[in-house]
Amino acid sequence: MSPTVVVAALSARMLAESARRAGWRVIVLDLFGDTDTRRASGAWHSIGDPASFSIDPRRVRDALDAASRTPNVMGWIAGSGFEAHRDLLDDSRIALAPIGNTRAAHEAVRDPARFFSLLSDAGIAHPETRLDAPADAEGWLEKDAYGTGGMHIRHAVRAEAAQDRRYFQRYQPGRSMSALFIADTRNAAIIGFNEQLIVSHGGHPFVYGGASGPIDVPASLREQIACAVSSIVARTGLKGLNSLDFIFDGERCFVLEVNARPSATMSLYEHDGSRSLLALHTRVCAGAPLDADALNAIADKAPLCGEQIVFADRDRKVSPEFVQRALNLGWCHDIPVTGSFVAAGAPLCSVSAICARGTPMATVRAELAARAATVASIDITRKPSHAELIVPR
Repeated sequence: MSPTVVVAALSARMLAESARRAGWRVIVLDLFGDTDTRRASGAWHSIGDPASFSIDPRRVRDALDAASRTPNVMGWIAGSGFEAHRDLLDDSRIALAPIGNTRAAHEAVRDPARFFSLLSDAGIAHPETRLDAPADAEGWLEKDAYGTGGMHIRHAVRAEAAQDRRYFQRYQPGRSMSALFIADTRNAAIIGFNEQLIVSHGGHPFVYGGASGPIDVPASLREQIACAVSSIVARTGLKGLNSLDFIFDGERCFVLEVNARPSATMSLYEHDGSRSLLALHTRVCAGAPLDADALNAIADKAPLCGEQIVFADRDRKVSPEFVQRALNLGWCHDIPVTGSFVAAGAPLCSVSAICARGTPMATVRAELAARAATVASIDITRKPSHAELIVPR
């Protein structure tokens, strides 16, 4: 019998498909239960409210408790959204073992006081960061230490103390990029570099709208990030798949944060016939050594892939025709199930494009924009009635 793995995230389609590529049976826990997510899974469970984009820890515990009784189940892998629920990673009430970073490792890179002190001690460049409010808010951002997807970032508007988990960081211009890497608590290997698409959406100026990669980068950039990743891993004990977000101004890199989990960019490296990165994640977390040459080959062989989130332009109830046409396109993903409600401004789906390495980024983005427009033009969803507005996606 093939082993079973549980994947959990705000949206777990990417994790589910990677697990299926590894030949495993998959139990999915997320908010949406999209059409392609369910196709990749043996079972799906809702763990929160899609309208508020929030995970319910009680639902997670209940779902993991039920999954723990599945024969030949390996454990569970936490994806996006668990930054705010790190306590679940060492919850003694959960019988199923987590596969990934410990709570302590998460805390080491997500607590702003600890993380930016670590960067300073290691000589790693980063934007000026502080917990107290600057006297002049001009040019400063305010961030949630445990947020995800960029919805937690805003321009600081007045000099007041940051509340709860929030902190202040000076805005740093440059290219928004990330590095996907894998670690064994002591050493790390970079799998590839990516360029992020950051958009202004719904009053939020720095929303994650997608990414493209792997991209070729100057040797100096690669060296700077490799040194930063090695230093961070040695000081925090990170393991498995992680990603480092940074700004590149053409000469220097400025580290922003670490996502101590498999990130959305891992799907840029998985195509027909490619290795499952989640399988690599699981092997390394179980103690297997890093094979730097094999890992470098993943990015070397991968084409340039771009992905973009498509946001709904108006309230919609999804029709079966929309679902079928989106599936037929072949490059549409995260497709909501028939009958689900998608509010205006919420993610409707995502689109992808595969290009030859070296393709100009402007060309990739133009193709993604055209495909997003194609999906948005499929006028076969209908405006929901008042009673249907309570139907969650």
